[in-house]
Amino acid sequence: MKIIVYCKYFNFKNPLDKPKIETFVVNVPQIPKIGETIVVERISPQKQFVIIFEYIVTAVQFNASRESVDSADAQVSAFLNHCWEGTSNFKVTNFLEQ
Repeated sequence: MKIIVYCKYFNFKNPLDKPKIETFVVNVPQIPKIGETIVVERISPQKQFVIIFEYIVTAVQFNASRESVDSADAQVSAFLNHCWEGTSNFKVTNFLEQ
């Protein structure tokens, strides 16, 4: 399943700044439910290590129209719960248990 994730970020150094929105596409084994966690692994281009992001799903919208084969199955809103450096090599498709 391909989902589009919308995530709003606040600037922790200056919380009064306007929040930024990040959008990315991820493949998952099933469409997540509200409250579930999505884990996304990315390589840091500057430092060549893995950063693992943990997002909690706050809203799910299924895409009714499947105009192209390449379109996403759902759109998800999430917030960043936690991120850390790691060296793991697992893929971006797992959910964590509640």
